[in-house]
Amino acid sequence: MRGLHVLSDFDGVWTDPERELDAVRAEVLRRLAKLSAWPVERVGRLYDRLAGRARSEPEVHGWRIGGELTSYLDEDFFGLPAAVGEILARGEDEETAELRDAVLAAWPAVSAFFDACYHETCAWFRRRYPHDLTRGAGRLLDWLAREGVRVTFATNAPAEKVQAWFAEHGLRVDDARETEAGSRPLRVYGRAGKQWLGEEPCRRRFGGRPVRVDRPRYRAILEREQPDLVLGDVLSLDLALPLHLRAEGREEAPRRAVLVERPETPDWVRAAAGPGLDRLDALVPHVTSLPRMLQGLRPRAPA
Repeated sequence: MRGLHVLSDFDGVWTDPERELDAVRAEVLRRLAKLSAWPVERVGRLYDRLAGRARSEPEVHGWRIGGELTSYLDEDFFGLPAAVGEILARGEDEETAELRDAVLAAWPAVSAFFDACYHETCAWFRRRYPHDLTRGAGRLLDWLAREGVRVTFATNAPAEKVQAWFAEHGLRVDDARETEAGSRPLRVYGRAGKQWLGEEPCRRRFGGRPVRVDRPRYRAILEREQPDLVLGDVLSLDLALPLHLRAEGREEAPRRAVLVERPETPDWVRAAAGPGLDRLDALVPHVTSLPRMLQGLRPRAPA
């Protein structure tokens, strides 16, 4: 295994993010109650009703960039607050319209309000909790270090989050943009921009669902790092582009692409696994399955 290189997402792979999402929901409810002068319980009931509506039509909700879906709600539940905001902004019934108008009396757009709630709560969460790594994460990284396997994180979270949380385990993570590829055992691209789409749309179907694979910022990372294995928990953001590149025979494509399943991983994502260059090589229940996924891989030959 010595010399192998893993490119991995962070949140949802090395963390258990449910607590952070719960904090976002609580902050949204608190701020909405203040803006509307409603009891927080009433706000919560409406929020949950709209969330249920969003979950019932996941193919039209999720993270959007310039009006285009960059990931789907049912694969990436951190998009739920934004999806609730989209439905709230339409004000389709009297109660929803009243709450929307309360938001617009203080904010230029409903989306701006929900974005602020999300980003400010995530920043608070990072300050509040020194780390929130999943069980076994520190021991796994110790094992990878002993085996000579390098790990580079490509995350839409800030680099400081990854660096601080692993520092709690005595592990140094270097900034990937300030170090050469292959120069350190642990590196991180913070604000990696995996969600950003290109100017010329390119789609590939996975499990019957079309996914944009024109992601220039992420592609630049893959070209620089040329990992042996890519690991993630959101197919659209983490794995669709690597699989597309592999199917196209590109040099920067990984030999293996592995998805960490979560309880809410949808059927269409599970159906994207199987034989074929544009299919996931494996679904695993937890990041601690990584050593098994590395078995049989050999490092790339030097260029």
